[in-house]
Amino acid sequence: MATYFRVLFLRRYDSLNKTANIVGLKMKFCNDDILFNLFNEIFIHHENHFVTESKKPYIIDCGSNIGMSVLYFKMLYPDANILAFEPGEDAFACLDANIKSNWMNTVTANKIALAGREGSIDFYCDHDKPGSLIMSTNPARMSKHKRVVKVTRLSNYIDCMVDFLKMDVEGTEMEIMEDLFREGKLNYIRQMAIEYHHHIISDSNELSRMLRLLEDAGFGYQIESNLKRPFSKGQFQDILIYAYQAMSC
Repeated sequence: MATYFRVLFLRRYDSLNKTANIVGLKMKFCNDDILFNLFNEIFIHHENHFVTESKKPYIIDCGSNIGMSVLYFKMLYPDANILAFEPGEDAFACLDANIKSNWMNTVTANKIALAGREGSIDFYCDHDKPGSLIMSTNPARMSKHKRVVKVTRLSNYIDCMVDFLKMDVEGTEMEIMEDLFREGKLNYIRQMAIEYHHHIISDSNELSRMLRLLEDAGFGYQIESNLKRPFSKGQFQDILIYAYQAMSC
C-alpha cells in the first residue's frame, strides 16, 4: 500500500502541508490514510460513477468529507450543481477550502449532519484522527469523542429533480431514506449510490427494510460488497447499493 501510495501521488503529494494535486486540482486533506482511501474508492474504483444525459446535473453529496467526491463529480460533469453535506469540523474545513481554492462556484457546502429530524445531535469523532471516515452520529460506529452539531432532514432540501444522490453517512442512511420516502421525495431522485453499513450493531438486521423501501419507491438496484473470510456471525459489512428509477432503465 505504501509503495502504491508513493507512486500514485509522485510529485503530487505534500504530506507536510497536507495538500495533493488531484486531476490537476489542488486538494487539502486531513491525513495521509484518508487521502489514500478516498482516492482509491472514488477515483480508482469509481464508486460514485453515474451516467446522465444532462450537461448540468444536480448532485447531492451526503457525507462529503474533504470533498474528493465533489472533485470526482466535477471531473465527470464540470458544470454540475452540487449540494454537499459534511458535519465533521476538520473534514468540512478541508471541503470548504477545496471548493474555494478551485473556484467551484456551483458547489454549496453545508456543515450539517443529516437524519430524520431537526435540531441538534451528538456527533462522534476521534480527535487523534481528524477527518476519520467513520465519524458518525451513531455511537456504535465511533464513540471516542463527541460534540454537538446541527442536524436536519435531507427532505427539506429536495424540491426539484436530483440526477444523482450519493449517501455515505455512517449508519444514518436508513433514517434519512425513510424520511425521504414518507415525504415523497424519492420520486425526485433519478439515481443513487448508498453505502449501507450492515451490522454496525451486530445483532441488528435491517437490510431488507432498505431494499423494500427502494422497491416500493419504484427503484431497481445493484448490490456490491466484500466480506472478510472466514465468515463470522454479526460481522460488520459495508454494502454499496446502486439504485435507479426502474421506469427509466
